[in-house]
Amino acid sequence: MKSFFLLLFILILTGCCDKGQKDLDLSLSLAGNNVVEFQKVLDHYKNDSLKLEAAKFLIINMPGSFSRNNKVIEICQPFYNEYDSLAKLYDYKMTPERGEKIDSLWNDFFYKHPQLDQLSSQADIETITAKQLISEIDLAFKAWQENIYTKDCSFEDFCEYILPYRRMNGSVIDDSRKVFYKRHHRYFFTQPGKSMIQEADSLLYQYKDLTHSMYWGTQIPILNASTFEYMRHGLCEQRCWYNSLLFSSLGMAIAIDFIPAWGNRRNSHSWNVLIKNGQSYAFEPYWDNDRWKYKRIYNNESFDPLWGRFRLPKVYRYTYKNYFEGPMTDKRVDRKDIPPLFKNIKKRDVSHEYFDTVNVSIALDNIPKNTYYAYLCVLNYNEWMPVQWGKIVKNNVVFNGMGKDIVYLPCYYKNGTVSFAGEPFLLTQEGRIKKFNHNFSDTESLYIKNFCGAALHTGNYKNNISICHAKIVGDVSSSFKNADTLCIFPDSIDIYSNRISSILNRPVRYLRIILPYSILAFSDLSFYYRAIDGKEIKVPNIKLLQPFSNTENGEKTDYLFDDYFATGYKKDLKQKYIDIDLNNEYSLSSVGFAPYFESGLKEQICFELFYWNNGWQSLKTQTGSKKHIVFHNVPKDALFILKQKGATLNRSRPFIYKNNEVLWH
Repeated sequence: MKSFFLLLFILILTGCCDKGQKDLDLSLSLAGNNVVEFQKVLDHYKNDSLKLEAAKFLIINMPGSFSRNNKVIEICQPFYNEYDSLAKLYDYKMTPERGEKIDSLWNDFFYKHPQLDQLSSQADIETITAKQLISEIDLAFKAWQENIYTKDCSFEDFCEYILPYRRMNGSVIDDSRKVFYKRHHRYFFTQPGKSMIQEADSLLYQYKDLTHSMYWGTQIPILNASTFEYMRHGLCEQRCWYNSLLFSSLGMAIAIDFIPAWGNRRNSHSWNVLIKNGQSYAFEPYWDNDRWKYKRIYNNESFDPLWGRFRLPKVYRYTYKNYFEGPMTDKRVDRKDIPPLFKNIKKRDVSHEYFDTVNVSIALDNIPKNTYYAYLCVLNYNEWMPVQWGKIVKNNVVFNGMGKDIVYLPCYYKNGTVSFAGEPFLLTQEGRIKKFNHNFSDTESLYIKNFCGAALHTGNYKNNISICHAKIVGDVSSSFKNADTLCIFPDSIDIYSNRISSILNRPVRYLRIILPYSILAFSDLSFYYRAIDGKEIKVPNIKLLQPFSNTENGEKTDYLFDDYFATGYKKDLKQKYIDIDLNNEYSLSSVGFAPYFESGLKEQICFELFYWNNGWQSLKTQTGSKKHIVFHNVPKDALFILKQKGATLNRSRPFIYKNNEVLWH
């Protein structure tokens, strides 16, 4: 790796824009004794100009590419065999019991083999052979020329998305391209009249038994395709480079896209994209029933019926090519003052392929001496994590291409530590900066029912679908003999409040909500009529015609019609409908609703509310109640977070409280 940073230093001094022979000479100078291998490759293709250019592309961009030491695989082979024996006992199904045994097995093996942590990585430029490069180049060209979807793509796209032998740093170079080509080239991507997506699905289906590890054994080295196939389980990153090897071996242009951190969840994620005619087609790396959903649900506007809302601050694409930009190319910046994400120059920003972006301009506070860059951060595992850099110019900074509907915090980064460069803000759906309040001149009562945020959508799924397709009819009589349809709820519902317009133009007093299941599960039901001035007014004094008792956790039907979305009512019914009396006749204009929301605030557990004021400041504590809890006299328009006191795993997410509703970020 020292050779890579030497190259980077030389490029900074000489100018990164120089191409051609000068860049090739720089890479060759770092190869040491291995330069002989590269000369063999260049001589081999001296009469084939296109393959010669491909070879130069690989050599020029090889600095910075490396693998784990290939001895790791040899040392770990006994462990892989034990892992497989354990897998057979569970019929290869991943369960918590098996997962715990995997972790125990690996911890014991690793303890007995300390050399695993001592083996140094191997730089490709110092270790790759001419035979390997020539084989990779020849097979890449052959598959490219046979592929009906990519054979006419640009040479630049071929070099970026089909040619590279390496798809992510750390994996070990082997003969995967040859193996995959031999398995599949007769059957995929070579015959006209087919759908690219359907062919890709057919290929992925053959590997549906390679599944996610469910985060058991995350430290186990899986460094090549054959090991991944043998173990059958791995992380998203591992399946992504596996898919990339598989598809590129058949001439498909493919890449790996990733988010360094979600804007409204914990963790990060990576997935694959196929590239055709300049368009990218994103897909889930593991087999599922909706693999191609990412362009639809990663637009920072919609939500997925099963998983809920996703908000993405940035999307980057792993590349083989080196993209020199930002603080890594600035010789004034010490490497320890650069976040890990931006030390990686084998990536490029592709956020615009997924969502509408906006450039964010910020005036900075208290700029430390000799600080030339600021970073925009999102909260991840209760730490502010940089996701974009910006160059400081006259106490101001611009962060390019940011995702909207996300809370950000501008920061500095020194000696591996983040420090605040200003206050957090919400980048709204309209692309405006909304700052938060942190004084108590205007307060309110905050009703809340959980602390985990958007990921709760999955656990709330049954409540969400319990009101999907519900139908509301209205009449002036409680007999509903002449009832007409007022509205029909959508086929997918988020955990947040919603409003649907009425299609009924006549006055009604009684409403019947016809439910898809015999269950009543709402956090809110509200009905609106339009005043003379055009404003919508909420109908007061609503009541159910049928009496229902309080639930076991003390929730009552009045919670359905109050002003707070953290309150609610859930009960199994004997029928699939409820009747409502509006206490007067109204020509309704719209209906407001929110699904019942499960409580995560268990009894006898203490929860502490914080608000942001130059850091998280404690406000108050409350004990859980298996339903909602209330914090009185909190500042309006503040940024909050609710934490379980004493919890070792912090799953809390920040939130805003607006119109009596918790909005998670």
